Amino acid sequence: MNEQEIEKLKNDPEFQANLKALEEEIQKSPSIAKYYQLLDVYLALQEDEGKINELFQKILDASFDAISNKLANKEKFDLSNPDELGAARGMYEYAIERFSQNDLKGAQEIFLALSHAIDDFEVSNAMMVHAAAISKGYTFDDFFNKLAKIDDIDFSNPKAVFVTEFAQPVDILLEMMNDEVEKLKERLAKLK
Repeated sequence: MNEQEIEKLKNDPEFQANLKALEEEIQKSPSIAKYYQLLDVYLALQEDEGKINELFQKILDASFDAISNKLANKEKFDLSNPDELGAARGMYEYAIERFSQNDLKGAQEIFLALSHAIDDFEVSNAMMVHAAAISKGYTFDDFFNKLAKIDDIDFSNPKAVFVTEFAQPVDILLEMMNDEVEKLKERLAKLK
């Protein structure tokens, strides 16, 4: 979106009314899916960084609560539910941020928790690839330059918010990192 389009939206009364209605709806009944909808608008409008960070913090807080509840109740995220998808996405984005900042232990723990807490075979296995890659010694840059396949992402697919495509098929990667995967599975078994 260019500067003119952004200014046009900022001055469009109908758009502003819809934005205000969304903000009020979130105040009355918080929803991670709605938080993300509002975040997308804020990002498109290039809102103040503080406002964006505050909203993302709300997403993270709600996501941490959601994953804690899922793990405590031995339940899994249903990615067809927009709020559960949003919670898993929030945790994933936080794990990616931790990984990019070289907090390998923190990132790995979240990827491992997600692999256990997501009721979608493809995404769950992809999270295990993320966790095992950290155990194998991949840096953030190596992971995205050598393992992850992020070209041709189909953004019409809600699961596109997760990296699930790799240079090799997931089953081959998991086999190649079998030692790391087995150790991670042992850690998961202790949590059950």
